[in-house]
Amino acid sequence: MRRRSANWDQTEALQKVQTMLQAHPNVKGIIAGNDTMALGAWSALQAAKKTNVVVTGLDGGPDVAASILKHGIKATVLQPAAKISQMAVDQADKYLKSGSTGQPEKQSVDCVLINADKLHNFSLDS
Repeated sequence: MRRRSANWDQTEALQKVQTMLQAHPNVKGIIAGNDTMALGAWSALQAAKKTNVVVTGLDGGPDVAASILKHGIKATVLQPAAKISQMAVDQADKYLKSGSTGQPEKQSVDCVLINADKLHNFSLDS
Protein backbone atom coordinates (compact mmCIF):
# COMPACT_ATOMS: atom_id res chain seq x y z
CA MET A 1 0.00 0.00 0.00
CA ARG A 2 1.30 3.43 -0.93
CA ARG A 3 0.18 6.69 0.60
CA ARG A 4 0.45 10.00 -1.17
CA SER A 5 -0.96 13.37 -0.24
CA ALA A 6 -2.59 15.50 -2.90
CA ASN A 7 -3.20 18.33 -0.42
CA TRP A 8 -6.98 18.28 -0.96
CA ASP A 9 -6.48 19.43 -4.56
CA GLN A 10 -8.06 17.86 -7.67
CA THR A 11 -5.23 18.74 -10.06
CA GLU A 12 -2.58 17.50 -7.66
CA ALA A 13 -4.52 14.24 -7.17
CA LEU A 14 -4.67 13.76 -10.92
CA GLN A 15 -0.91 14.27 -11.19
CA LYS A 16 -0.12 12.00 -8.22
CA VAL A 17 -2.27 9.18 -9.60
CA GLN A 18 -0.68 9.54 -13.04
CA THR A 19 2.73 9.14 -11.41
CA MET A 20 1.51 6.31 -9.19
CA LEU A 21 0.19 4.39 -12.20
CA GLN A 22 3.65 4.37 -13.75
CA ALA A 23 5.08 2.55 -10.74
CA HIS A 24 1.95 0.54 -9.87
CA PRO A 25 -0.03 -0.13 -13.06
CA ASN A 26 -2.09 -2.88 -11.40
CA VAL A 27 -3.52 -0.75 -8.61
CA LYS A 28 -6.90 -2.09 -7.44
CA GLY A 29 -8.26 0.83 -5.44
CA ILE A 30 -7.79 4.39 -4.27
CA ILE A 31 -9.26 5.89 -1.12
CA ALA A 32 -9.22 9.68 -1.36
CA GLY A 33 -9.36 11.90 1.72
CA ASN A 34 -12.01 14.07 0.08
CA ASP A 35 -14.22 14.04 -2.98
CA THR A 36 -12.13 16.64 -4.80
CA MET A 37 -9.11 14.33 -4.76
CA ALA A 38 -11.33 11.38 -5.74
CA LEU A 39 -12.37 13.31 -8.85
CA GLY A 40 -8.74 13.99 -9.73
CA ALA A 41 -7.83 10.35 -9.21
CA TRP A 42 -10.78 9.23 -11.35
CA SER A 43 -9.72 11.61 -14.15
CA ALA A 44 -6.23 10.11 -14.16
CA LEU A 45 -7.64 6.59 -14.22
CA GLN A 46 -10.00 7.41 -17.09
CA ALA A 47 -7.13 8.90 -19.09
CA ALA A 48 -5.13 5.71 -18.49
CA LYS A 49 -8.16 3.57 -19.42
CA LYS A 50 -8.14 1.95 -15.96
CA THR A 51 -11.78 2.44 -15.07
CA ASN A 52 -11.91 -0.92 -13.25
CA VAL A 53 -10.04 0.63 -10.28
CA VAL A 54 -12.27 1.28 -7.27
CA VAL A 55 -12.16 4.94 -6.16
CA THR A 56 -13.86 6.25 -3.04
CA GLY A 57 -14.08 9.76 -1.63
CA LEU A 58 -15.24 11.51 1.48
CA ASP A 59 -17.62 14.49 1.62
CA GLY A 60 -20.74 13.51 -0.28
CA GLY A 61 -20.25 16.19 -2.93
CA PRO A 62 -22.61 16.55 -5.89
CA ASP A 63 -19.93 15.96 -8.54
CA VAL A 64 -18.96 12.64 -6.97
CA ALA A 65 -22.62 11.67 -6.58
CA ALA A 66 -23.03 12.28 -10.32
CA SER A 67 -19.96 10.14 -11.02
CA ILE A 68 -21.33 7.34 -8.84
CA LEU A 69 -24.62 7.41 -10.72
CA LYS A 70 -22.67 7.09 -13.99
CA HIS A 71 -20.75 4.06 -12.60
CA GLY A 72 -17.49 6.00 -12.21
CA ILE A 73 -16.34 6.64 -8.66
CA LYS A 74 -17.71 3.83 -6.51
CA ALA A 75 -18.59 5.53 -3.22
CA THR A 76 -18.42 8.55 -0.97
CA VAL A 77 -19.29 9.01 2.67
CA LEU A 78 -20.70 11.88 4.68
CA GLN A 79 -19.42 13.05 7.99
CA PRO A 80 -22.44 13.64 10.23
CA ALA A 81 -21.87 17.39 10.65
CA ALA A 82 -25.07 17.95 12.64
CA LYS A 83 -24.13 15.21 15.11
CA ILE A 84 -20.57 16.52 15.45
CA SER A 85 -21.86 20.06 16.02
CA GLN A 86 -24.32 18.85 18.68
CA MET A 87 -21.54 16.93 20.43
CA ALA A 88 -19.36 20.07 20.46
CA VAL A 89 -22.13 22.22 21.93
CA ASP A 90 -23.02 19.61 24.57
CA GLN A 91 -19.39 19.15 25.57
CA ALA A 92 -18.73 22.89 25.67
CA ASP A 93 -21.77 23.34 27.90
CA LYS A 94 -20.62 20.53 30.20
CA TYR A 95 -17.09 22.00 30.33
CA LEU A 96 -18.38 25.46 31.24
CA LYS A 97 -20.59 24.01 33.97
CA SER A 98 -18.19 21.45 35.45
CA GLY A 99 -14.68 22.16 34.13
CA SER A 100 -14.57 18.86 32.24
CA THR A 101 -16.24 17.39 29.19
CA GLY A 102 -15.93 13.86 30.54
CA GLN A 103 -14.69 12.84 27.09
CA PRO A 104 -11.24 12.16 25.62
CA GLU A 105 -9.62 14.92 23.58
CA LYS A 106 -9.90 12.89 20.36
CA GLN A 107 -13.20 11.24 19.56
CA SER A 108 -14.30 9.15 16.60
CA VAL A 109 -17.57 9.67 14.82
CA ASP A 110 -18.73 7.15 12.23
CA CYS A 111 -19.26 8.36 8.70
CA VAL A 112 -22.28 7.37 6.63
CA LEU A 113 -22.00 5.57 3.30
CA ILE A 114 -24.37 7.46 1.03
CA ASN A 115 -26.96 6.53 -1.54
CA ALA A 116 -26.07 8.85 -4.43
CA ASP A 117 -29.72 9.03 -5.53
CA LYS A 118 -30.60 10.74 -2.24
CA LEU A 119 -27.63 13.11 -2.05
CA HIS A 120 -28.23 16.81 -2.61
CA ASN A 121 -25.84 19.62 -1.66
CA PHE A 122 -23.80 17.59 0.82
CA SER A 123 -26.84 16.21 2.64
CA LEU A 124 -29.13 13.23 2.28
CA ASP A 125 -32.84 13.44 1.58
CA SER A 126 -34.93 11.75 4.22
